[in-house]
Amino acid sequence: MKKFFRHFLFLILCLSCYTASAGTDDNVGYIVGNSYGVGPSDQKWRETGPNGDATVIFRYATSTNNLVFYKPTQLGPTGVKLQWSQLDTASGGGFLYCNRSDSTSGSAMRIENAMVDSGKMYGSHKLFNTSVPGLYYTLLISNMWSAYGTVTNVSSPGIYIGDSAEQYFSWYNPSEDVLYWSCNNANSTRKYWAVGGIYQTLTIEFYTDTNFDPTVTQQIKLSSSSNYLYSFKAYGAG
Repeated sequence: MKKFFRHFLFLILCLSCYTASAGTDDNVGYIVGNSYGVGPSDQKWRETGPNGDATVIFRYATSTNNLVFYKPTQLGPTGVKLQWSQLDTASGGGFLYCNRSDSTSGSAMRIENAMVDSGKMYGSHKLFNTSVPGLYYTLLISNMWSAYGTVTNVSSPGIYIGDSAEQYFSWYNPSEDVLYWSCNNANSTRKYWAVGGIYQTLTIEFYTDTNFDPTVTQQIKLSSSSNYLYSFKAYGAG
């Protein structure tokens, strides 16, 4: 039987500058936060950096706004995937900052999530609850980068958020010339250079099992135990 769903999906990215983990490259540390540290148009950055968190909302847009699923006979993928390609957190006021000083901790950036674990797995990946019984999802984040050639150590295919209790990645810039005129300016504690927004690609894949029995038209929400799905955090970044 074919089922149709009216859906309005959103992702909330909570960027935390004081309670989040940072990656380093030769005493270069990275934090995330709001746009306060970007400075006015005639100034690239404020020495104080961000003054709080930023919450970034990503909405999925489609011409029909419908998803179609079939009644399953066992747990498995539906063949339905949604992808947000190269989203930029700067659109919601979320920015990456760097610091190059002796106080930089060297720890990696941590991904935390508020997704609701279904207790089920498919293959090697955990499945998370939606608002529809019997409908689950995985969330893959990949291709993360920022301005001036700033990249991460995340390899293909990316990170399936929530697969393990603790998930980390690191930022770095391979060009010492770039670091010289950027992060080198933030050379003491609580001093940050504004790098730019964080670009990322998000892929949601849906799964169903025999508990799947929705109404013909039903809104789908990704279940969360808080007001966000996942966050980047840098603890003791410098």
